[in-house]
Amino acid sequence: MLLRVQTAARLAHRVESRRLGDFEISEREFQAILFDNLERFLPDEELLLLAQSRSWQEEPDLLALDEEGRLFIFELKVWEARSENILQALRYGQIFGQYGYDDLNRLFARHEQSGRSLAEAHRRTFGVELRTEQFNSEQVFVVVTNGLDFRTREAVQYWRSRKLDVRPWVYRTYSDSPDSFLLEMSRFATTDNPYEDVATNHFILNTNYSDDDPTDHEEMLQHQKAAAYFSPWKHKIERLSKGDQVFLYQIGVGIVACGYASGRLEKAAYQGDPECADEEYYMALTRFQLVDPPMSASDIKTRTGRNYSFRGTMFSIDEDSANALREAIVQR
Repeated sequence: MLLRVQTAARLAHRVESRRLGDFEISEREFQAILFDNLERFLPDEELLLLAQSRSWQEEPDLLALDEEGRLFIFELKVWEARSENILQALRYGQIFGQYGYDDLNRLFARHEQSGRSLAEAHRRTFGVELRTEQFNSEQVFVVVTNGLDFRTREAVQYWRSRKLDVRPWVYRTYSDSPDSFLLEMSRFATTDNPYEDVATNHFILNTNYSDDDPTDHEEMLQHQKAAAYFSPWKHKIERLSKGDQVFLYQIGVGIVACGYASGRLEKAAYQGDPECADEEYYMALTRFQLVDPPMSASDIKTRTGRNYSFRGTMFSIDEDSANALREAIVQR
């Protein structure tokens, strides 16, 4: 819901939501916008992306796993007033709900070009070790729909009343200017993240470290840069502007370095592999400084008073937290 508040009169009026056709944009074009900006909508600290749909294949738009191994099936076809979207998602559930670990691992290998297995990627993301039978033990269905599409939302309510885990992911569009419109769409979340709306110029970036392959981590430190890899997560680097402060965080260790974004986005082949052209997005860090000894997760939480999750690729922190971390680094 979007409200227009008249401060003098102390009145709040609901802004009327519109349909996509009012803005001369097709549902297919809007779907493409969602795909191109997935890094803004999907929380990589909560969901491990398994696969995106391929053209002319009977596949859901997105498949993802959570910490417990539940399979999330996303139907992003935003056809308005089409409750059949839910039936399509359930159809995918019938197909992919039967997949065991080996089947999911093969799906994952088509999209994960680092060569890691699904089990390893899941362990690195969530810090837990699942048995193979725990993968895909349950399914969750997510259907994107316009807030005005009451038929789809009614259908979701019905299936939820039948104890099926179907979740609406509601978006709303509003008039803005002749060449743009406003989109209201919350980031999809399995739990509430109290820091998701913090918009500052201070960030914590995961260095993608693993015992099996520390290359990405070492590259960031050696070449004094902030980097992320593969879609959609590499696009997080595009959020950095000149002068933004970046703290580099090593999994299991803590903040190991910090610096300030140069503002110049650069692209490279991932680990020099020509088959992975432009799969690394990076930005040089000026005034680069190693943090020795590193600042552990518990130390970060103590000094900032914030219970941050360090699983995601990159997240913003408030200015008070950044100041506390910077002061602690100076003391080191």
